[in-house]
Amino acid sequence: MVRVVVGRGRYTRQVKVPFWAFALAGAGVVLTGFLMLAFIASLVIFVIPACLIGAGAAHWLRRQANSKREPIFTRNRPNDPDVIEGEYRVLGERRR
Repeated sequence: MVRVVVGRGRYTRQVKVPFWAFALAGAGVVLTGFLMLAFIASLVIFVIPACLIGAGAAHWLRRQANSKREPIFTRNRPNDPDVIEGEYRVLGERRR
């Protein structure tokens, strides 16, 4: 028997716990750890390849679709005469 102190403050007491109860609790903790490890490993086995395949397919399909288009972000893009660029500042903003 192992003596364990239970409680807090003046409500503390000693309880005798059999050794097999500690062994059973330890086995439960170890089993739970192995089950979580197996679950995470199964996620890694299925999720990572699925993400890689999906990213590869998206890249391949996107490359075929955009092969004839001009890139969106270029430095030497001609200016559109209908667009006026500028800075602004809000005066007298009301808080609701």
